[in-house]
Amino acid sequence: MSKKLVIAAVLTAAIIGGASLAVIAGREPGGEIGTPHPAPEMGAVTIDKRMAKVLKLTESQQGQIKAIRDAETEKFKPLLEKMRENDKLLMQAAEATKLDEVAVKSIATAQGGIKAELIFSRVRASSRINALLTPEQRELLKLLRPEIDQRHSPPPFAGKGE
Repeated sequence: MSKKLVIAAVLTAAIIGGASLAVIAGREPGGEIGTPHPAPEMGAVTIDKRMAKVLKLTESQQGQIKAIRDAETEKFKPLLEKMRENDKLLMQAAEATKLDEVAVKSIATAQGGIKAELIFSRVRASSRINALLTPEQRELLKLLRPEIDQRHSPPPFAGKGE
């Protein structure tokens, strides 16, 4: 009987612990417990709205920032598609019974080039946006930057599905 009681106590503790972790994991930084993170496609919109409010962006600045982001998005869409294709090729190579090292290294090198282009695209957009801001707005942005960088970074395998 004692053994059953110990097992029941351990299972109960595991269930309570798991539920607690689920609630904590659902908490958005600065938000209420249980507040889910915005969907990835909504992340930029949320950041843009907050940035507009905190930096007191003019309508003109907001329009120019949207145009910059839209232009960069159009430039990197084909890159993301190529990354997806390469990811599929890498998966096929991993599932093969004989490793084709030359092919895998070639794909990995291509992926590195694509990631470099995506990084450049993000930095180019940031620089163009920064040029639109007043000195006061740039100072405020520096205060927001760590949060924006953390919340707006792409997931580790950004090229996978959307």
